[in-house]
Amino acid sequence: MTDAKRRTTPGHEPFMRRCLELAAIARSGGNTPVGSVVVLDGEIVGEASETVPMGTSVTGHAEVLACQAALARAGRRDLAGAVLYTTAEPCFMCSYVIRQLRVALVVYGVETPLIGGVTSDHPILTDPALDPWRPTPIVVGGVLHDDCERLKAR
Repeated sequence: MTDAKRRTTPGHEPFMRRCLELAAIARSGGNTPVGSVVVLDGEIVGEASETVPMGTSVTGHAEVLACQAALARAGRRDLAGAVLYTTAEPCFMCSYVIRQLRVALVVYGVETPLIGGVTSDHPILTDPALDPWRPTPIVVGGVLHDDCERLKAR
């Protein structure tokens, strides 16, 4: 990713730092090092560490789990107006969930161009052709990129 595409906004950093902590927990459990939080009205309402491959659910991606926790805590059927932070670009499955739940903003650290919902050949998260189906969230990539990349490489 070029420096022009990397974005570091001080308001995003505390939430991304929490994602990095959650990703380290995932890695220590033998899982892919991904951590995610969902923020609503400036407060974390859901968070999760990746549970794949060691968990028992194929849908144990940090983003999906964080969204499920946020829905349960907020007592809502969607996450309209929420921000999802994650250390890695959401995959196809997670991108579907994010759009289905009407998340307003997605902030991620590193790209996953093979299966990513933004940078792959199938940008499910950002494809404007899917707008009638569910709104396209605003996406900010590259926040704390180097920290996320180092965690992934360990």
